[in-house]
Amino acid sequence: MPKTILLTLLFTALSCARCESSPGTETPPPGDTTPKNYYLSSSAGSDSNSGLSPDSPWKSLDRVARGSFNPGDSILLRAGDAWTESAVWTSKFSGTEELPVVVSSYGTGSRPSLSAYSGSVVLTVNNSDYLVFENIEVGPGAGYGVVFGITDKKPHGNITVRNVKVRDMPLAGIFFNDQEYLNHDITVSHCTGDHVEMLFAVSSGERVRIADCEATECIYGGFSIISVRDGVLERCKVFRCGTGNYPNGACGIFLGINDGFVIRSTEVAYQKRQGDNPDGEAIDFERDNKNVTVTDCYLHDNDGCAVMFFDNMRGLMNEGCVIENCRFANNSLNVLSPRGFEIHFTELACNNDGAIRNNTFDLNPGVRFLTTVDPSVTVSGNKAADGTPLELASASEAATFEDAGFEAPALGSGYDYRPAGTAWTFRGNAGITTSVESAFTPPAAPEGAQTAFVQGAASLSQCVYLAAGSYKVAFSAAYRDSSGAGQGVDLYVNGVKTGETLYPASGTSFSGCESASFTVEAGVCLIELRGSFSGDKTAFLDSFRIIQ
Repeated sequence: MPKTILLTLLFTALSCARCESSPGTETPPPGDTTPKNYYLSSSAGSDSNSGLSPDSPWKSLDRVARGSFNPGDSILLRAGDAWTESAVWTSKFSGTEELPVVVSSYGTGSRPSLSAYSGSVVLTVNNSDYLVFENIEVGPGAGYGVVFGITDKKPHGNITVRNVKVRDMPLAGIFFNDQEYLNHDITVSHCTGDHVEMLFAVSSGERVRIADCEATECIYGGFSIISVRDGVLERCKVFRCGTGNYPNGACGIFLGINDGFVIRSTEVAYQKRQGDNPDGEAIDFERDNKNVTVTDCYLHDNDGCAVMFFDNMRGLMNEGCVIENCRFANNSLNVLSPRGFEIHFTELACNNDGAIRNNTFDLNPGVRFLTTVDPSVTVSGNKAADGTPLELASASEAATFEDAGFEAPALGSGYDYRPAGTAWTFRGNAGITTSVESAFTPPAAPEGAQTAFVQGAASLSQCVYLAAGSYKVAFSAAYRDSSGAGQGVDLYVNGVKTGETLYPASGTSFSGCESASFTVEAGVCLIELRGSFSGDKTAFLDSFRIIQ
């Protein structure tokens, strides 16, 4: 499903005026370019001070906006102090490779804190070169945290952001904003983010490196990487993100229109999918990514699939992307809309000339390691956690359900919610039951001795290989007589509802149900039946088959 991350800002250009000296200050004489330290303290400073010593610090962030700085200068904020003002620093910092400008902290205690409860950005830093921004905490805020922008339409870069914490903001914590590849040579390292939309976002740039960063409980995900040429994201962690409701979906790492980017030695886990939203995956190849590699990563316990290659229906397909030497475990968990795969291609041609190789998969029952892909994609060396080789489904497989009568596992008596050891995946209050000593008391099973049940808004699903064409799903159904009629089931094929709700006709015997026709391309399809009624009503299902 397409999604757009709107990373647009209204930048305010502030005029630059050199602060006039006042009697008794230590303002440098004109023409003095010797590197200097400028100190700020919100608790003990004054903007009439020289700012040149800890005993004579400036007070406000706006005082920096009115200053002029040379290569090698440092702007140092007092540890433990807090600023609650929005600020814009435009064309203030032009360092050199040997003498970068540094924005950092001084003294002992917690990192200095910047927050703003109004305005779109806490701190905007425009048109900077050879800048180090470090040891700062940013947030809470009403919009973005710290934004590195370009307003003069010239290339800017060699910016390092490190040891920065961003928190409690509805938009990105650290954002490099540009649409013309003017950002270059960006390094973001040892930064953390929690309860922000995402820790880091970039809308365009060249040579972007993100390392040793950690995002937790972010509203959307950890990282949004858009229009980057040549970059790497390594040794990062994204945990328990996707806390917000995004109708177009959310993911741990979003990739769009990148070329030559590498994600390695990174862990993405517990990404959430709210309600019936799509996605919820660890990594989303959204569109037009070329030569992007994911290697040596650990992707686990995500509500959606681990990796999705998306067809945005505008012909901007991914090409030459590689997933290799990664570990996958316990993904595709979402109750309402599982995808049923660890790696999912929404269309066959979503990664032309790519490769899926030498990965290890710890698969949940009913979850496959990979959908069928375009023949140009190399799939090799993949294995299950026990070492069993994993192969793609092929057209020679019959279009049938495994365990169509729900005889595994054999219960003997009673019932079991979400049983293991079966080809089916049960979500919520769904499972299998016998008519022997079972509180559900179903009618006699039309096939074998057990039936499936769907109680309330639960579901059951299975992945089936289908050749290109049109199909229907047929099965036998009854409702739980003690709860009365009213529980129907809806058929979803690859997450899309097909036809009208199907209602069992009787509470005392099974009768046939047949879905509306649906059309698919060749590949593995997720066939899912969801309960239509959220209350305590139950449908019994058995004897599934596919008809063409």
